[in-house]
Amino acid sequence: QQDQQQDQQQDQQQDQQQSQNQDQNQDQNQDQNQDQQQNKNQISKEEAEKILDALGQKEKKLQEELQKKKLKGKKIKIEKDW
Repeated sequence: QQDQQQDQQQDQQQDQQQSQNQDQNQDQNQDQNQDQQQNKNQISKEEAEKILDALGQKEKKLQEELQKKKLKGKKIKIEKDW
């Protein structure tokens, strides 16, 4: 009987250790997943600068086009009075 009780106690301890290990593994996996998601959401400084440069160039071109349109003006049909 004592042997059976000892076996049962050992089994219980092993079960507890396994469940603790599983919990720790799950926590580690969640932490890793969060880190990966944060890395995906973040961009490097160089990438941010490239994006800003591209937007700046696009804005500059747009402003130039608008300026050209302003200079051209609208053609007015002139009616002759003679």
